[in-house]
Amino acid sequence: MLILKCIDNHNSPSKKVVHHFLMANQGGNMKKASFCFLIIILWQLSNFVLGTIPASERAALIALYKSTNGDSWYNNSGWKTAPLHTDGFAMPGTEGSWHGIVLSGDHVSRIELHLNNVSGSIPPELGNLSNLEYLWLYSNQLSGRIPRELGNLSNLNYLILFDNRLSGRIPRELGNLSYLGALNLESNQLSGSIPPELVNLRNLWFLRLRYNQLSGTIPSSFTNSNIFYLDIGYNCLSATDSALKVWLNTYDPDWEATQCLEKAPPFGYFETPIHNSTVYSSIPITGWALDDYGMANVKIYREQEKTLVFIGDAIFVEGARPDVEAAYPEYPENDRAGWGYMMLTNFLPNGGNGTYVLHAIATDRYGKTTTLGTKTITVDNAHAVKPFGALDTPVQGGTESYDRFINWGWALTPPPNKIPTDGSTIDVWIDGVNIGHPTYNIYRSDIASLFPNYANSNGAVGYYDLVTVRYPNGVHTIQWTAADNAGNIDGIGSRYFTIDNEYGASAPAVVGPLPGIGRHTGQIPGRSRHTIQELALLPEEKGMNELIIKELDRVEIKLGESHGDILGYLLCGDELKKLPIGSTLDAKTGTFYWSPGPGFLGRYSLVFVLTDPDGRSFKKSIVIEIVPGFNYNL
Repeated sequence: MLILKCIDNHNSPSKKVVHHFLMANQGGNMKKASFCFLIIILWQLSNFVLGTIPASERAALIALYKSTNGDSWYNNSGWKTAPLHTDGFAMPGTEGSWHGIVLSGDHVSRIELHLNNVSGSIPPELGNLSNLEYLWLYSNQLSGRIPRELGNLSNLNYLILFDNRLSGRIPRELGNLSYLGALNLESNQLSGSIPPELVNLRNLWFLRLRYNQLSGTIPSSFTNSNIFYLDIGYNCLSATDSALKVWLNTYDPDWEATQCLEKAPPFGYFETPIHNSTVYSSIPITGWALDDYGMANVKIYREQEKTLVFIGDAIFVEGARPDVEAAYPEYPENDRAGWGYMMLTNFLPNGGNGTYVLHAIATDRYGKTTTLGTKTITVDNAHAVKPFGALDTPVQGGTESYDRFINWGWALTPPPNKIPTDGSTIDVWIDGVNIGHPTYNIYRSDIASLFPNYANSNGAVGYYDLVTVRYPNGVHTIQWTAADNAGNIDGIGSRYFTIDNEYGASAPAVVGPLPGIGRHTGQIPGRSRHTIQELALLPEEKGMNELIIKELDRVEIKLGESHGDILGYLLCGDELKKLPIGSTLDAKTGTFYWSPGPGFLGRYSLVFVLTDPDGRSFKKSIVIEIVPGFNYNL
């Protein structure tokens, strides 16, 4: 039986190389093919050697894993194969069997983690790999700056980082890489000028910097370099030296025609709140935005006479808008098109009573802006009866990297009602699961001054000691709900935050099991366990089930008993994705919990795979439609 409950309260590595280098520039030239051929030859001639590497090199590899969310790589085999060392990774001497790591003698000579869902930032510790010859991290989701410490890699031959989200300047320290032959930084978000120190690289023959945000004058000394494959198009670069122009036209004939091209501004839509709706307390402000080069931010403003007053920055949420992702498959970061912001209307002028006009303004990485829309809302906190408040920590979109942290918040309810001072009617929710009550009834002067006539004014603040090692590394949602003595109940804030612990969920289980929860299998790391074709062939139990909820409502779905593991997926077009952020799949009880945060709106098709007593797999399909929270009658 399926029970739906809505709680209305807030392969071969060489083949990969061949395929990707050919597909990265369809319609390219023979020089591209030559480079690809050379890569294949080098691969086939490589000699894989296992050994015990220095402790500093092992530490650098572990830093790479931690800094780039190794638990979520498509392939991280070998890195944490038991038995584990005290540092949480496979024993020393096994590094040559770690996926993507190649040793030569007793040193790391290659890192080949391309096409592997590597995200986060490149750690500076990689600069300690003095024998590294190949660093291939292309076609991933790396962000942040290229660490200058990579300039210490004195034996590096190939630095291949294209098709990521790297930003900032190209480090001039790369000019120290005297053996570097190929540098490919294409399709990132690098800015600033081309460092003239790159001319020092006498062995550099391949330089590809196209599709970045580079600007300024190209160093004239490049005419003295040994580069014969050059591609610097689709930036905003210029050249004044006539000899340099001749050289550039020889090796990159279309370089000048592809500089400083006029690009389209970002686009999208301001979804909620509904225009001319009446709202109160905390409200989600949501929408989506895309750009052909990538988004920088979405900012929320309110009108005040003839000016705009800044309210806050929206958060881009992975997986929040699968409809947009499917509709615009070619746009970068389309899986993060959905954005959301929680606004406590009580802090608007006049105590959040009156008419206000909101603006959502999107900015892309080139600084181009678009007003996604405006919404006029009437805020009526004077007649509100439900509890309200906010979370103070964690910071919206922030990261917690300690074993535990204090979750602070506050809650009040309009007079004459009150909230019990023992906190017994305030609940803390992580990813849709109730984990307990905060310690409540703590004084804070600003809250007491802003709301002097409320029953709980002198004790509105509470905290919860959250043990983060009970949860896997990644993005989670946290929310409070509060009920008063009259039975009024509402959500108190909803925030996204990232847990990034040293050992993640694999830390020693010293804190005991999660309250009421068995194994977490909802956030499936890496590749899907089923293909879309395999799912289509599985028998369906009792057809499709549909559920409509309002924004920020929680969902609890009893999937039933499974005689094996339970797997869950989000369908996005013809792709299988992991279950949405803010969800928990409890394999022990067969229950799916979801607390969608701000930004989730529309239809979400979920598929769960269970096992019957005879060992046969079957599926349950559920569609959850999230509608605007105000002015929508269910």
